[in-house]
Amino acid sequence: MTQKEIAKALNITQAAVSMALKGSERISPVLRESVRKLAEEAGYRPNLAGQMLRRKRISVIGAVFPRLTNLFYAELFQEIQRQLQPRGYMLYLAPAETPEERRRAMENLRRMRVAGVIALAYNAEELASLREEGIALVLYGGNRELQAGVSQILPDRYRAALELVRFLIARGRRRIAYLGTDFEEEPRSRAYSDALAEAGLPRLFIPLNASPASNFMDAGFRAVERFLKRHPETDAVFAHNDELALAASRAITLAGYPIPEKIALAGFDNISSGAYLTPSLTTVEQPRQKITDALISELFATLENPDHHAFVSIPCRLVVREST
Repeated sequence: MTQKEIAKALNITQAAVSMALKGSERISPVLRESVRKLAEEAGYRPNLAGQMLRRKRISVIGAVFPRLTNLFYAELFQEIQRQLQPRGYMLYLAPAETPEERRRAMENLRRMRVAGVIALAYNAEELASLREEGIALVLYGGNRELQAGVSQILPDRYRAALELVRFLIARGRRRIAYLGTDFEEEPRSRAYSDALAEAGLPRLFIPLNASPASNFMDAGFRAVERFLKRHPETDAVFAHNDELALAASRAITLAGYPIPEKIALAGFDNISSGAYLTPSLTTVEQPRQKITDALISELFATLENPDHHAFVSIPCRLVVREST
């Protein structure tokens, strides 16, 4: 049983439960005893790591991310770590891509008694149990605003991707292919489809056959290589992220098509290496510092008040370089 459940059972606030369990004189002796008795009967265990954080002692924040071979996640992780360390907190990476890895990651975080968790929003239902156990939880990303009673930081990928595809169309591109999953709810894929529909242009999805254990860059390279043999009329490629764009760049070049003269190329994320590609990569920036500022702000707001939650939308921006 959590403090929130005790509060609900006794029809009081969670703050009152917290104070009662600490023996605060601000809570009447009768109510303190009621809270203590119910907590004891229900086998309530306090979150010791959360107590350590509130006392400004060193503690641990878990980060449930895919493996950091994805450069955007690696750079985001580093920015979170950079902001947490001066505050005296350690960041623990719990890599999780498959359902089994997520299950193990959550169990490890529970055993560690972490004070808080920053996690990708795609598995919100699984992660919600952490919040119920008194662990502060903040979600990053997702395909839409969630109604999960948990803070969520969501970059506005749809608007930025829509601007990018419209930009390619305005540059005269008419056979624009999308390298990524044809998933209707995914904002980049949806923006691609919407922009082409409003311009009366055909959609050209490049099938990407990759599992979580795959080398995504190699899968992207092979997919573009096969696609260009069947569709030599392609005049632009919009990749789901910059890493896939790097793979696409090599496949396009080896096929004998100059970038951007024959085929324009654009990615998404604005990883640092994209600016040093030849030609440099047009992309969309997901602002890591602003995202991290929001994640950290919401994390500590939730540590301070377990009932706190907010939705924060982060604008993204188009970064035009040589590849388009």
